[in-house]
Amino acid sequence: MRSLKFFEKWKVAITEAEDLICLAEDDVIIDIAVCGICGTDIGIISGDYSVALSGTTLGHEAAGVVAKIGTGVTQFKPGDRVVVNPTYSCNECRMCMIGNSNHCEMKVGTEAGVSYDGAFADQYRAKEAFLRKVDDKVTLQAASLTEPLSCTITGVDKLDITHTNIRAAVIGAGTMGMLYLWVLYQRGIRAFLVEKNHFRYQFSQRNCPPNTSIYKDFEEALRQEYGAENKQIDLVVDTTGQLTEVIFKYLAPGGKILNIALKDKVASLDIMKIADKSLSIIGSIDSLNNSFERAYIMIRDGDIPADSLVSHQFYLNDYIEAFKLVGCDIDTQSIIPSAAPNCKVLLRLSSEV
Repeated sequence: MRSLKFFEKWKVAITEAEDLICLAEDDVIIDIAVCGICGTDIGIISGDYSVALSGTTLGHEAAGVVAKIGTGVTQFKPGDRVVVNPTYSCNECRMCMIGNSNHCEMKVGTEAGVSYDGAFADQYRAKEAFLRKVDDKVTLQAASLTEPLSCTITGVDKLDITHTNIRAAVIGAGTMGMLYLWVLYQRGIRAFLVEKNHFRYQFSQRNCPPNTSIYKDFEEALRQEYGAENKQIDLVVDTTGQLTEVIFKYLAPGGKILNIALKDKVASLDIMKIADKSLSIIGSIDSLNNSFERAYIMIRDGDIPADSLVSHQFYLNDYIEAFKLVGCDIDTQSIIPSAAPNCKVLLRLSSEV
């Protein structure tokens, strides 16, 4: 089988190995159909998020078909279409016991695409408890968005939204920005979008929730939305990690910033204002509180236009072209602007749909 492995900063390659086998009774071997390129993968390759172990297969947003099952597996059989939940949790460590299973202390060695071989490969070895059957009416490409959508739901849960007439914005029109717009929309929040890249701006125009306003500059957006004298905002989701200090200046009392960007960047904030204005600076990562199941149901029921958010699919051998499209130029070892309208880009391993 083929797999796309990470070795060191800017060094990745397709390798060949024997097909996978079940090692434990609850193992399930998946023939991968598609796996999405995530910002985490880009950060690992570029060195911006240097967490992956050398020799690890990348990729964690995957769907496919069951090929083999361990002796103890009862919920799945060969031929079942499934989507993979890559957020392992042991349910026994202190983090799991206090409700932070997305920070399970057993993550090292179990985190797909980071410390455990991921799904940019013909096959992936999963645990029965971390799979979900895909309904016949749901495409595998749509199902592969379950993981990033589950991370989005985790973040929106943390915002503890109690009013629908708040002022809200999302920074960045990549996959996560688009998913945050849609989840907020489903919870009654009309957020405006900020995206300066011309091509992602174009894509978002066609795929945002109804009546979403789109801007190229955050401060100009505040002026247009609320007027020059009343530019306060209640909630901002920053998927880029670049605007924390700027956003902070405009937070209304009780305002919240949610940062989901895995960027090596430092911001300077006024501590007195955090207390005096009851401000919240929040981070979020991974699935939590059954968000994976909730995400899949939203995709199944059409609450999120998952198929439409998949802009491109490339076969595994064309991974360099796929990563370049999303701004990760492996050949020149540089991060570049997106050069075509795009959102979620998938690597396709088989023709299963």
